Amino acid sequence: MSQQLSRQEPAVPVGFLSYLRSFGPGIVVALSWVGTGDLIDNSVAGGNYGYALLWVLPVAIALRFVFVNALGKYVLFNKRDDPSITRGLASLHPVMGWLLLVSFVLYIHLLLSFSLSAVGVAISGLVDGAIPPFVGALIGAASVFLVTAKGVYGVVENTFKVVLALMVLAFVLAIVLVGIDVPALVEGLAFDMPERSGPFDATLVSASLVLATIGSMANLFYPEFLREKGWLSAKYRRVQQYDLAFGSIVVFGLGVVVWALGAEVLHGGGGVSEAGDIAGALQAAIGPVGALIFYFGLLAAGWTTVAGSVFALGKMVVEALHAVRPSRAGRYSSRAKDPVYIAVVLWGLTAVLWTLPGGPGLVPLVVVSHVLTAPFLVLIVFGLIALLNSRAAMGQDRNGWLANLGLALVATLVCVAAAQGLYQAFTEIT
Repeated sequence: MSQQLSRQEPAVPVGFLSYLRSFGPGIVVALSWVGTGDLIDNSVAGGNYGYALLWVLPVAIALRFVFVNALGKYVLFNKRDDPSITRGLASLHPVMGWLLLVSFVLYIHLLLSFSLSAVGVAISGLVDGAIPPFVGALIGAASVFLVTAKGVYGVVENTFKVVLALMVLAFVLAIVLVGIDVPALVEGLAFDMPERSGPFDATLVSASLVLATIGSMANLFYPEFLREKGWLSAKYRRVQQYDLAFGSIVVFGLGVVVWALGAEVLHGGGGVSEAGDIAGALQAAIGPVGALIFYFGLLAAGWTTVAGSVFALGKMVVEALHAVRPSRAGRYSSRAKDPVYIAVVLWGLTAVLWTLPGGPGLVPLVVVSHVLTAPFLVLIVFGLIALLNSRAAMGQDRNGWLANLGLALVATLVCVAAAQGLYQAFTEIT
């Protein structure tokens, strides 16, 4: 069995303000989700297609809520006294633990490759090129290492809350200065698949948006943050659901704002191919503050994605390793004490090498990378369905038909989006 948390259980909130103060895992995971993928993908869609694909955003967020809420259910209701969804999935079959271990190790480097690239681009942009992107990425990687090296959740949560407040202020200012075409925004919520406009086909963009918004492997971060928060029993179910709903609202709000900025200042301008296109268009629309707002948003999105991913995936790799090698778990008082944790942190941060001159552009890397992570998400979705329907794992709290219907819809959409996206991605490359 994985190490149990020894600290005192947090109090169950009572009343509106108490609930607001208790929110944390949803904020941390929201900012881990609202990374460079959301910022660039939404800007690409808004810039190339206006509001025509906006309907993808609420659909994907609703499906993500269904999926991640189910992940939270295992942590709160499983009958094994097991705080780890990773260990739960590994229990399905001996091979599953090894698949999770390998996929986590690969995913942390793939995810950080474009997130650290964005951090470098953002820092360079904020100082008008005085710092090269590679040096900026090194600065970002070093700061993430300082925050996550000891594996202390409280530091991560408090930092993310400050970053969220600053992001909201910056993007609200931008949208006030730019303005929104409200009728066009509302019309964009109706299903439409427009003709190709810009460097990416609409099918590829929509598939990338679905995968990025649903969260890919990053969905598994939420139960890890629940564990760190200490919400590990059924009595926390209500606050967990409110917490996740709040995080989903954050994702939706930021996504709509970024999409609207792309639609208002980029649409009709010949398409988006690099992050500099977005910053330049915002600067042309509202002055130098526009570029500064974009680069700050890119920095905040990239940095929080890197920090949240390093923290969660570092512990998930250790958990998967302990699942396939149970004798190792008894040697350490916590997952952060296992040397593998710091090794995974360092391995992920070596993705800074992607920011060296001559590397791929940020936008293509983000769009294609999200699509190529689809097989891992498919594995997790079907594993979760099996786990939540296991009598041994869940007892009388096994999934009902309605919960299974929701997860089946998620699985179907992910499979279709993955197939379409992979086909289109390879078509674009060749």
